[in-house]
Amino acid sequence: MTEIRRPQLKEFDRTGVPERVCVRLLSYEERGVLEDMTQTLRKMRSCVFACGAEILTDADVIKVTLVPEDIFARVVPRLILRGFMARDDAGALFSPHLYDRLLRKEERAARKAQADRQWQQMQETGVVPDGLTRKQIAARLNGAKGGRRRNGETPEEYKARREQDVQAQQAQRSMPLMGVVDGGKGAAHNPSKKANASGDSQISVAGFPIDLDQRDIHIPSSSNSSLTDETETQPVDQAQVQQLAARMMSASGLGADQAGFAVSFARGWLGQGVSADLIVSAIAAHRRKMDENREVPRTMGVFKAPVQRAISGEEVVQLVAEDSPHAPPEPEWKRQAAKAWAQQAVVFGNTMREFGDFGRVVREWPEIAAKHGLPDCTRDRAAYEAYFRDGVQVAA
Repeated sequence: MTEIRRPQLKEFDRTGVPERVCVRLLSYEERGVLEDMTQTLRKMRSCVFACGAEILTDADVIKVTLVPEDIFARVVPRLILRGFMARDDAGALFSPHLYDRLLRKEERAARKAQADRQWQQMQETGVVPDGLTRKQIAARLNGAKGGRRRNGETPEEYKARREQDVQAQQAQRSMPLMGVVDGGKGAAHNPSKKANASGDSQISVAGFPIDLDQRDIHIPSSSNSSLTDETETQPVDQAQVQQLAARMMSASGLGADQAGFAVSFARGWLGQGVSADLIVSAIAAHRRKMDENREVPRTMGVFKAPVQRAISGEEVVQLVAEDSPHAPPEPEWKRQAAKAWAQQAVVFGNTMREFGDFGRVVREWPEIAAKHGLPDCTRDRAAYEAYFRDGVQVAA
């Protein structure tokens, strides 16, 4: 592999290299010239403008970068002033960013070579435990050291904190198990006894019953879920799962590629005893919020958190108010607008996945909407409602 050319420098002040975010301070003209010069150096596999043993003059740089002469004379001095370009001891133009990146790469390679030599030495001396990889040994060494020091923590503070952690761990290991209640006759006399002859095979730990005969032992968490403490899943009819998944897909407006995820979520929530209407209402409510913010969901996973919040009771009041049976029925034009808006979300998402270009989808949206029978108005919820409301009034 060809070695990368580097500038002729006795000293290189790496602190003077500007951060990449400072590119935003440049004008569009300056950014363009900097990009042209940087890309040219990369193609030359060099950090400095030189060809063979000869340093390229400014006229040569103009030819090789294809930057107009007047723009080059106006912009390059400003790039040098701000540190994005520089001249070495021989007067050649070079990129400080590319040179700094080359130095950092060489430093990483040197550290890796040193670590490899130490590892080889450990293997030759037989210090390495058998059956352990290099990564496992490094993890053990780091664990024995207690990890890294925290930001701003002195060595003395770090040592004191580690001693406290060790003492706390030892005290925790020696602490007796609390909250164990006799679950069967004779259990107090023989704690290791699993079950007595009468069939009592349950004990209570911290107030939660545990069946020792079950292979999958589950202790419910102390979350603020509105469900009962019994969170184990129950058998669910496959037809109910498919029906709920279809309702979830309709409420979310997602494409058919998310059907499998909808079935998985539906099976899990129904197995926990969650109401199907609550799930669909939470998804529909979150989709309305996304529509108001002009956001487009891409996966079914974006609706997982809203459903969990609804299960925990945080949004139950709002969902009940929105779906109250006492509320007046929506007008026909509003239902038509909601249906069309949901359809356009699906069409827009599918088109985005197909084109992969947001600008193109926006430009061609009128033709795309007409192709799918959607209104020719602006792709906005209020515009859709105004379109159907005015259409109904005109028809009336």
